[in-house]
Amino acid sequence: MKAIGLNEFWKKTFVYFFLLLNFPIFFLNYATAQDDSKKFDPNQKEEVRGEFGNWLEVCEKNTDHCVAVQLALDVEGKQAARVVLERLEKKAENPADSVLTVFIPFESSIPILPNGLSFTVDSNEPFIEQFLFCDQLGCTSQFGITDQGVDLFKNGANLTIQIRDLRDPTSSYIVDVDLDQFEIVYDKLVARKSG
Repeated sequence: MKAIGLNEFWKKTFVYFFLLLNFPIFFLNYATAQDDSKKFDPNQKEEVRGEFGNWLEVCEKNTDHCVAVQLALDVEGKQAARVVLERLEKKAENPADSVLTVFIPFESSIPILPNGLSFTVDSNEPFIEQFLFCDQLGCTSQFGITDQGVDLFKNGANLTIQIRDLRDPTSSYIVDVDLDQFEIVYDKLVARKSG
């Protein structure tokens, strides 16, 4: 057994003592960081102006340009997608009322996504959309919603998004979007857009 000198003994004792005293601080910081990952973090040009159930009204600072954002969860309750609803101005040549953007990050449990998505409101007929693009961060799908689609969302309780991994088309990955208070946040966006 190797003998250690008095200086080395005190150095090791100090390190152990320091770690023992500071472990609760490290743990609390880690736990806080974990909790923060569940929250929407607006960038410097954005601000959250309202919360409506699981929907957030996120606006560009010093403007009335706002969108509705929800951080959708997978079946395990983990954040799995970001869903953004943007209201469009009414134009005769554009049948879409709104644009829905769904972003699935590659940190989710499915890394190969380009097979597209299936959307179902409650027990209604599903519709299929492809990804607009995928990059090193994840895959994004974006599509227009007509007035009928908006009514479906307003009267629905849940939007289920099913994603199939290209490697295993028989298995699906499910993300849930809570439609509770959708009508309230949607009407708020309409009021800001037209007002």
